[in-house]
Amino acid sequence: MEKTPRIEQLNDPEKYRLIKILRHDEVVHFVVEQLKRFRLPMLFFYLFTSALLLLMVAFSIYNYYNPVISMRSWILYFLSGIFSGMILVIPFHEGLHGLAYRIAGAKKIKYGIDLKQMLFYASAPGFVAGSKEFMMVALFPFTIINIFFAAGIIFGDPPLQWGSLVALFIHSTLCIGDFAMINYMVSYQGRGLYTYDDDCKKTSYFYIRC
Repeated sequence: MEKTPRIEQLNDPEKYRLIKILRHDEVVHFVVEQLKRFRLPMLFFYLFTSALLLLMVAFSIYNYYNPVISMRSWILYFLSGIFSGMILVIPFHEGLHGLAYRIAGAKKIKYGIDLKQMLFYASAPGFVAGSKEFMMVALFPFTIINIFFAAGIIFGDPPLQWGSLVALFIHSTLCIGDFAMINYMVSYQGRGLYTYDDDCKKTSYFYIRC
């Protein structure tokens, strides 16, 4: 197993090559670029969120003709699902990113918000992560939080099932940035990709082995 290089080793042009400099104020542009690149992570994202959307539409149509829950409950739990998937889970989502960084070996975790881009983030300044570690960090909140919402669908009563389905869809959709980053990294799979954040310069750097 290859030992993770230090930052000074990554800057050795005989061993590693800098392939991307991502300024943190350009993250939205980066995500939009990755939406057009149909690799496995983005295909999974599109299929998964599309399937959830179809389930929501199918349930709503069925409930209209064969009421399972009242219209009042439909609206109330729809709004609750949006709130839960969009607002309530934010601290848990970013906290799970931070926990995953800790598991990967990072000592310092920083949390923040970029109001201009409407982004919440967790970073580990100066921590060098390989593609496997970074993918684990990116997918950890998606997996843990969605298991929680899925449990609501499986074990809840009909109103809770509906609200959990909405929350699952909203949260999964808002994980698009995580999937965009994974989508980029798999394009260099097997080439020894490493990345780290420079908090002072608000920039992330990506390297591959020469």
